Amino acid sequence: MKYLNKAVAPLLLSLVGVTDGLSDTADFEASISRLDGLLQASHGEPAIWANQFVQDHVALDQLMQATFGSYLEESLETYDDLLSGPRFHRLIAHYRDRLATAFQAKLQADLANLLASPALYGLKLENITTAGSRGQANVHALFPDGHIPLVADLIRSGKTWKIATLKIASRSVSAHYRGLYKKTIVKHYSLPVLEAQMAERDYVVLDDFTATWDGHQPMDWGAWKEKDRVKPMLYRIEQNDARHYMTARDSTYSVIVGKFVQWNPRQYPIMTWCWCANVLPPGGNEFLDDANDSAAGIYVIFSQNFLGIPKQLKYVWSTTLPEGTVGRRDKIFRPWFYVVESGKNKLGQWTFETVDLEKHHKEKLGGRPAERTIGLGLLTDANSTSSYAEAYYADMRVWTRDALEGGRITDHCGGLPRQLPRNARDSKPGSAYGAEE
Repeated sequence: MKYLNKAVAPLLLSLVGVTDGLSDTADFEASISRLDGLLQASHGEPAIWANQFVQDHVALDQLMQATFGSYLEESLETYDDLLSGPRFHRLIAHYRDRLATAFQAKLQADLANLLASPALYGLKLENITTAGSRGQANVHALFPDGHIPLVADLIRSGKTWKIATLKIASRSVSAHYRGLYKKTIVKHYSLPVLEAQMAERDYVVLDDFTATWDGHQPMDWGAWKEKDRVKPMLYRIEQNDARHYMTARDSTYSVIVGKFVQWNPRQYPIMTWCWCANVLPPGGNEFLDDANDSAAGIYVIFSQNFLGIPKQLKYVWSTTLPEGTVGRRDKIFRPWFYVVESGKNKLGQWTFETVDLEKHHKEKLGGRPAERTIGLGLLTDANSTSSYAEAYYADMRVWTRDALEGGRITDHCGGLPRQLPRNARDSKPGSAYGAEE
């Protein structure tokens, strides 16, 4: 539909003045007449009009449900078996709030663009009917080459009429937005992908570490291996001003913490993150069974092979192996690792990293990655060396290749607090967060 987006604004605007709950059509006509005059006179400050109107006059929950249906529940289904009922429902509620925020911002941005367009020059009210808490408005949006019919189903919220559903030339706005994000919804890609698409960004924030159960315990990260779920939780979210980050301290427990997050690594093949090693496990060497410890490690789990074995890569901050080393231990099904940082030179400093997932997958796992990932893992460990390791992780993103080639990927580690390097001898076993608590 040529004017699908252009026609959203008029109906929304036609209801701006309907805030007193009256059903008198003369009052509706007067409201529309005033707004019609404003449209013809000026298109000034569209963002202010749009933001206020969407906030006050769109029934966001109803419109969101009509647009996205059970997408959130299906994209988070894996957590249903891992979390208690109350926690799973709380996780859904957290993601629903995020979806509402992203969808509201999208509606506001689209409406602001429409209000700024000189093509829309008037509104014509055909009729408005109300019955109790329900109503319907029929409006024509006027353009130089014709008019577009708009039909809105209204619900009453307090003294305000809000739009629950909207049709433009017989096609619903919900169907329009659902069509825009069809692949993300159908493939159950994680909400961060949908958030990025709504905001028209060329990167996805896989995690900014703001979601917690209690201010510190990460909400959607947990022990990746079942045997580790009885061990202390070694990972904790901290905050410095507006920046959040995950801390990890291990004194021989060695727990991989994982998060289910699905995106298309062919569409977003470049991964960036911030991390900081504070204590290196002495003699750590990722090739050796008796020294296989890393101050920091990030797993990317792409898919599974026919045996159910994860196809994964690991990026590490090694104690002894030089930067650029690529390898794996000589044992079956061990992941390939890439040494991204090495040694003590940057100890206590936040470091920005960029890797090409698609390139590395082709090099070590063969061919292009599957179009839907499984998740991420983090591991700070010191069990093999019977020592202590400490590291921090922040702001994990994936980007389009165009963003890389266009020079739009920049260091996003600013504002994270510098850590004071500690001597491993000052750290005692049991100093992991789980043991402290």
